[in-house]
Amino acid sequence: MADNLLNKNKGKRNLLERKEEVKPKEAFNRSSLFTVDESQKNSHNQNKEVPTKKNKLKTTTIRCAADTSHRLNALVTSFSLDSVNELLDILLDNYEASLTNDERREIKTLIEVYQRKSMK
Repeated sequence: MADNLLNKNKGKRNLLERKEEVKPKEAFNRSSLFTVDESQKNSHNQNKEVPTKKNKLKTTTIRCAADTSHRLNALVTSFSLDSVNELLDILLDNYEASLTNDERREIKTLIEVYQRKSMK
């Protein structure tokens, strides 16, 4: 009986052919998704140095709370940044600028220690 059912449906396979080509009503345009005031974007970029791209940097995964991740992604989107890494660079630079000379020296020493440790 199962063979009969399989053979019965063989002739109906070609009934679902498309008669005409389906095209979308609107083409996807990435610039239409987010609108940014260009005057604010340009004034923001004038204050910031353009970092030179180094050879491919090694990346890592940092664990954080989901709420923190959402906040970071919202800031990246709001300020039209390329990545969370770029946002963190800006935030860290601003924070380090507020430190005293002794605190900056201590941070620089610790960064060197962590870099040496990761080279092993």
